[in-house]
Amino acid sequence: MPKDIDVLPDFTTGQIDIQSIPKFVYDSSLAGELAGGLTHTEAKRLLRYMMVIRAFEERIAELKSGRYAGLPGFRFIGASHLSIGQEAVAVGTMAGIRPDDYITSTHRGHGHSIAKGAFAIESMTQEQLAEFIGVPPTDAPREALLQQAFQMHLHRTMAELFGKEEGYCRGRGGGMHIADFHVGHLGANAIVGGSLAIATGAAMACSKLENDRVVVCLVGDGGVSNGIAAESFNFACMDQFKAGTPVIYLIENNQYAMTGQEAGEVTGVRYLAQRGAGFDEENMNAEVVNGMDVLAVRDAVRRGAAKCRNGDGPVLLECMTYRYMGHSLSDSGETYRSKDEEQAWRREDCIERYVCQMVETGVITKAELEQLDAAMRAALDEATLSAYHSPDPDPKEMYAGLYATSTSEDIGQEWRTPDDEILRPWRKVRRDSKGQMLYRHAVAEAVAEEMMRDRRVILYGEDVADYGGAFQATRGLLATFGRERVFNTAISESAIVGTAVGAAMVGLRPVAEIMYIDFLLMAMDQTGNQAAKAQYMFGGKATIPMVIRTTIGGGKGYAGQHSQSLEAIPAHIPGLKIAMPSTPYDCKGLLKTAIRDDNPVIFIEHQNLYDQRGVVPEEDYTIPFGEAAIRREGGDLTIVAYSSMAPVALEAAARAADELNVQAEVVDPRTVCPLDVETIAASVRKTGRLMLVTQAPATGCFSEHIAYAVQERCFGDMKAAPRIVAAYDVPPPMAQTLEQENIPSPERVLEAIEALVS
Repeated sequence: MPKDIDVLPDFTTGQIDIQSIPKFVYDSSLAGELAGGLTHTEAKRLLRYMMVIRAFEERIAELKSGRYAGLPGFRFIGASHLSIGQEAVAVGTMAGIRPDDYITSTHRGHGHSIAKGAFAIESMTQEQLAEFIGVPPTDAPREALLQQAFQMHLHRTMAELFGKEEGYCRGRGGGMHIADFHVGHLGANAIVGGSLAIATGAAMACSKLENDRVVVCLVGDGGVSNGIAAESFNFACMDQFKAGTPVIYLIENNQYAMTGQEAGEVTGVRYLAQRGAGFDEENMNAEVVNGMDVLAVRDAVRRGAAKCRNGDGPVLLECMTYRYMGHSLSDSGETYRSKDEEQAWRREDCIERYVCQMVETGVITKAELEQLDAAMRAALDEATLSAYHSPDPDPKEMYAGLYATSTSEDIGQEWRTPDDEILRPWRKVRRDSKGQMLYRHAVAEAVAEEMMRDRRVILYGEDVADYGGAFQATRGLLATFGRERVFNTAISESAIVGTAVGAAMVGLRPVAEIMYIDFLLMAMDQTGNQAAKAQYMFGGKATIPMVIRTTIGGGKGYAGQHSQSLEAIPAHIPGLKIAMPSTPYDCKGLLKTAIRDDNPVIFIEHQNLYDQRGVVPEEDYTIPFGEAAIRREGGDLTIVAYSSMAPVALEAAARAADELNVQAEVVDPRTVCPLDVETIAASVRKTGRLMLVTQAPATGCFSEHIAYAVQERCFGDMKAAPRIVAAYDVPPPMAQTLEQENIPSPERVLEAIEALVS
């Protein structure tokens, strides 16, 4: 494809001008909003939800301290990060977006969840309300159904905080990880700033799916000092996203990251909105908002959402607010805040100021206010008691929700890429006379076929577009599918993985490349805390159909940060699937399976295999995960090896037959998660001996787990202890003599075979 932009030298003298960032521009009031079309019902709704959120969180404080009279002696466990004082941000935000828009939240997110669900309930049809409540379709008055649905909403929220099966996440997530995908709540996050990339990816998906939705990423002030903030902002602002990224980053600045004070202590700016100036020419449409005024927040979010829908996103809003409580209920807040400061903010209390306006404008009377407060507290009492008495999760269901059982196998023609979106026909790689092709070509062919089969599949990462990836494994895909579906990113591993999580949550099937597995360590929060855990933590409601393609290496002198074999690290984290193909045939079949799977998959290719040839059928095929392949049959010992160590083991086994008269059976697991232990165990029962060959350092390698799993099943059949042939416990060295010694060779394996059978 022709180059889009030439970057030419220009050393003209001048200066860089940065636009000003508006702050506190909202100059209306409740009276003005009423004149502009806000109804009395809508105005009352804002007050009601702020009051409910505050009362809900005050109830948590009562429960935590044991002071709640309704449950004497009850001991509340779990997190207790309260947002009392910040209610205007939660309610104003949800009032400013549509019910079908998405949000991500924080560990201090009870209020966000209550408000998001409440506004969604208000928009439901009769049928949807009945389904939400769990009753057959009914002609009952809508107001009665709304009350029942809101009561159910409070019940499910409280039940999740209590760790109950009827909670929104079936008790798997608790208060810091509450989510409800049915109403677009993509989850609260206990990792500070952890949801920034997820929201960015979700917004990217909304743009590519053209669903006209906006994502609001609610993040605390502490979160935007985290590295993922810079990566996410940069990703969202990439010029190649011509339609903009429809995401609103809403900084809920309550002045303290935990105890560290933002202004004058842990940052160098007065307003965090200034950070927007570093990422695009419009300062990310940054604005500072009065977060103690629900109408100001609503106004700013509505304007931001309109910009996003118009293709002018992203938007950065900083809402200045205050939390009256400490960071958690174990923190009094007294050691780092003054009484004068607290009293000054309490004089700006969002609920009291709004109540005054409600009474002054005649929207509500003091008697109605008392009735509202009494009804709300009665509903909260009912929710507290009903949640307490609801069932606990059954330990027999421990694994429920860890993995999705669904795939995109049977989508038919529904999502097929239309012919007019194929820029240039994809030509299958020419096989040689034996039907063979290169391993790297198997990668490209698998991705191309899946992208044609399913237009939700996109490919991105560092250098994957014009260049075709560092190992030319994606060459040709850009010319066929264009930059809407094949594009480069900045060197931002966390953002690459995190955006894939968010994009997968809302409907895309991203294939994201991390050039070397060593670099996956840069993205371990997004890999291990987000991609791996979201499905389980959110009660099995999410599906995360994403693939992280990465490579392992060695033998090229790349040394300690480009040559490691780190598969044991993601394998240790439940929720991930991991494939490590050793042949072109397996590479294509397993990669197609990975792309169709509704779970996050780490797909590990080996750099030294890219030029290996193997027979690859031209017809469509997949290879199931968790099915090992017996590469060579034998009766004297079993050798387990995957990725580039499989051909090493095969060469050693052939030499053992010729030189030692030892017949080794070679088993290639193909996937390490799930692991086909039974095939390996069956082989060991036959041979009585087990050897494992791995390129990873011996200590803590995945082969240790395989050895344990086999012994657990075959101990009585084994004639000797298992033996592991591995790299040394050093980072991969650069020097050729050291590197060659470090990587297991056929000679080393042969020596180990002789020792094991003797």
